Amino acid sequence: MDELDRNLLLVLANQGRISFRELAHQFQVSSQTISDRINKLIDQGIIRRFTVDIDESRVGYPISFIVELDVELSRMQQIQEELSAYPELYKIQVVTGDHDIHILGLAKDMPHLYEMIEEKISNIEGIKATKTSISLKSVKDMSPCII
Repeated sequence: MDELDRNLLLVLANQGRISFRELAHQFQVSSQTISDRINKLIDQGIIRRFTVDIDESRVGYPISFIVELDVELSRMQQIQEELSAYPELYKIQVVTGDHDIHILGLAKDMPHLYEMIEEKISNIEGIKATKTSISLKSVKDMSPCII
């Protein structure tokens, strides 16, 4: 991966709808070069998908939350599968440190958050403890891009 590839990733992460022609003009290369580079990044699995960045609060999910889980390690795989079934949980990571799993999720309101934590997540067999935090404000929100 060279400087052009890295610059393409940076621009695409922030302006996913930019045209190949605009990129070609910006980087002073041909549109075909841009097309070839992006296809190469897709083929290599560096670009996994193209997506839309949605303002969750404007579509009815204003509460962003984080849950840290302590789990029975013998049930780790089953717990991951059960958590993955909930669309409100958009990021699930197995981590090192004080907890075993970190979850990022969205809720419509406080009753919905309660339902997610107390009735769904906490009732999964093998979950020993949960610690929930509510996001008060997002200071920086962009796609991670290793440059």
